[in-house]
Amino acid sequence: MSQIYEKYVALKEKNKELMYLFRSGNFYIFLGEDAEKINEYVVLKKTQFCKEALKCGFPVSSLDAYLRIFQNHGLDVKVVEKELVSCEKLIESLRKLDLDHTTPIRALNILKELKESLK
Repeated sequence: MSQIYEKYVALKEKNKELMYLFRSGNFYIFLGEDAEKINEYVVLKKTQFCKEALKCGFPVSSLDAYLRIFQNHGLDVKVVEKELVSCEKLIESLRKLDLDHTTPIRALNILKELKESLK
């Protein structure tokens, strides 16, 4: 299952009323129920995102215009920016790992922390 879809499901479990707009590359996309609902107000081409959900969206450069449209319709849309960890930051974290003085448990915990930072 896609990380974005997993995040969508987790957010919808917390608040079904909000519609979540995800940054995905050069586009902002709605997923699942939100993709269906937004098309009641703005027609966006729907395509398969993953086996569990459809998506629809628009280019990043159009965000402000679409946010005004959503606001004019009284829609509660939350923009979710994917926070990426740079390769340099990961390399820096790994360089700080002193394998000669780190227990295997501590090394595993550090790797788990790095993995979580990628979500």
